[in-house]
This record gives sequence, C-alpha cells and structure tokens, in this order.
Amino acid sequence: MRQAVLAGLVAGFAAVGGAFSASILTAQQPQQAKSLQFEVAAIKPAGNQKLGVGSSSSTHGGRFQMVNMPLKQWVLMGLSVSDYALKAPSWLDTPMFDLNAKLPEGVPIDQRALAEMMKSLLVERFGMKWHVEDGTVSGYELVTDKKVLIQSTSLLDRLRGHGSGSSPSSIDGTNMPMSELAKMLGNVLGRPVIDATHLTGGYNVKLMWRPSDDAVAAEQKRYGIDVDNLPFSIFTALREQLGLRLQSAKVPSKIIVVDYIDRQPTKN
Repeated sequence: MRQAVLAGLVAGFAAVGGAFSASILTAQQPQQAKSLQFEVAAIKPAGNQKLGVGSSSSTHGGRFQMVNMPLKQWVLMGLSVSDYALKAPSWLDTPMFDLNAKLPEGVPIDQRALAEMMKSLLVERFGMKWHVEDGTVSGYELVTDKKVLIQSTSLLDRLRGHGSGSSPSSIDGTNMPMSELAKMLGNVLGRPVIDATHLTGGYNVKLMWRPSDDAVAAEQKRYGIDVDNLPFSIFTALREQLGLRLQSAKVPSKIIVVDYIDRQPTKN
C-alpha cells in the first residue's frame, strides 16, 4: 500500500516524547546476534534530486521500495527517532536515493520490522554508527488556562473504563489522564509535550480543530461536522474547548547522535 514517507511513514516510526524503540536502547551499536535484514537491497542515486518531489515508499509483492528519499529520512526510519531528537550531520538532507529491496519470507512485516531492516542496511551499506544520550529538546508543557473547562469523569465513566482515539484534527478520550492527553498532543504536533497541569484523575476529552486539508474538511462537513466554526489551530482549540494551553519549554529527552555515516553506499 503506497504511502508518503515524509509526512506519514517516518512519523509512524518516530517515538514522540523521546521514548525510543527497545531495539535502539538495548542495541546502540550492531550486536553479534543476526538482526532482521532485507534479503537483497539495491540502492541507487535518485533520479529527481529535489526534496519532496515524488518521494514515496511502498510494500508490495514481497518488496519494499523507496523513491527519491533523502538519506536523513532513511536514518529517521532506521533509528525510529523523531527529527527533533536526532543529532546528525547537516548534509544528510542533500543526498537522495532510491531503494529496491526484497523482504525476507515468513517474517511479519510491520513498522518495527521495516525499521530494523533499514537500520541493518544503514550499518552495512553506509557504515552508520551512533549512540544515545540524555538531553533536552524544544517542546511544550501542558498547563491550565485561566478557567479549566475540561470535565472530570463521573463514577459511571470510571466504571466503564478508559478509551481514547485521535485523527489529524481531533482527540477524544474517556477517563483519560492528563499525561495521556499530553502524549497525544505531542503525536499531533511532532514535538514532546509533558503534563504540567497538576490535574489528577481521569477526564472526558473532546478536542476538535479545523483540518488543514480542504478535502478532509469537506468530508467532515458531509458527516455533519460544523467545520467552519472550528478553531484553525490546536492551540486555540485547547484554550476554547478545554481551558488548557501549551507553553514552550525545554523538555528532557533521549537524543540519538549519529557519530558517523558515509555519504555514498557501498556497491550493490
């Protein structure tokens, strides 16, 4: 199924808020045990050397392909890290490559598996080396505004349990702790958010803002959503609908530092 990596696939691999995959934290460098790898991988310079033009990835027929993808996106995917938590050479955005790889048979292919195979490929073909360190990144604190509007859960809601969900322009939750709302806000914003509201217990959350995509907005109108009266910004929606706000802050985070990576891969 075809998907845009720059906005979707890499975001899926990224662990927002500095929480990295277990494979990164337990194996900062290649281990003796054989890791999951592509059976065959052909890498060549991209034909269209313009960022974002035709950049895509797909898994089909036992193969994984990427087209016109900056090397930095390969690294973000392979190390399962968000852009804000990566320290790497500034030139990584420049070289762009195509990948045509054969997937191993009998292995369930999901984001974690693809990330592990990409990491192995970067080590083998680009000589990538890295380490993990503690640091701080630019993010947000979730705090209360002048008047808190969000409603704490009733006894009946607490008995029903907990549930949450999100879309590109909404976050919903029942009996949701503020820490979880902060995490979901971070997923939307692509920046870590920490809870500094000092609100305890569970809360019912209904947060909606206007989609940036006009086609999505039109689709929501067809379902009876009054899109025209929704706030254009998630920041405004938080204040108007929940009585909460986000303030910029330096947030503790694990940082992945790329110590070395070649500009060109070894030959196929």
